[in-house]
Amino acid sequence: MTKNDLDTKQKIIDATIELIKEEMDVKKITVRGIARRAGIAKSMVNYYFDSKESLIDSAVQSFISTVISKGDRKLKEVDLTPEERLRTRVKQAAGFLAYNPGVSRVSILSDLRNGNIDDNSSQSVKSIFVKLKDIYGDKKEDTDLFIKAQQLLAALQEMFLRAHVFKEETGIDYYDDEQRDNLMDKIINNVLSDLKNFE
Repeated sequence: MTKNDLDTKQKIIDATIELIKEEMDVKKITVRGIARRAGIAKSMVNYYFDSKESLIDSAVQSFISTVISKGDRKLKEVDLTPEERLRTRVKQAAGFLAYNPGVSRVSILSDLRNGNIDDNSSQSVKSIFVKLKDIYGDKKEDTDLFIKAQQLLAALQEMFLRAHVFKEETGIDYYDDEQRDNLMDKIINNVLSDLKNFE
C-alpha cells in the first residue's frame, strides 16, 4: 500500500470512530456518512473495506488497541505498587467503557462473536495478567493467574454491557464514577482474596 492509500484508510477509520462515538448505535452509521465525514467518495470506503461491519470492527480494534497500549505505557511511568497498578488499570478500563459506550460495546460484542488471540479482549486479559504476575510472582501458576485475569475482564464487560440490569439488581450505577471505582475495588478484592494465603 502506498502512503496515500494508508492515509486514506486511516481517514476512513478515524471518521468511523468519530461517528460511533457520536451515534453510539452502529445501525445508524452508513457508508455514505462515513465517506462524507472522511471527505472522500463512498466508492473509496468500499474499495478499502469489504463491508460496513468489517470497517467498524477494524476501526474499533485499532482504536481500542491503541488505548490499551497507551494506558499500559503511562502506568509504567508512575511509581505504584503492583496492586495499585492493577487497581488503577482496571479503573481506567472501566472508565473508558463508561465514557465510550458505543465503541466499547462494538468491541466487546465483536470479540465475543469473532474472538482471536489479538483482539481487544485478549489484549486486556494479557495486560491484567502481567499485573497479576507482578502481584503474585511465582506463588501461583500462570494458568491460574490467566484465569483470574479472564474472570476480572468478564465481570467488567458484563457489568458494562448490562449496566441497567446491574443497577436494578444492586443499586450500583456503573456510570457514576465513584460507584464504579468502588465496584472495581470490590471485584479486585474478590480476585485477590487468596493473596493473604501467600503472605
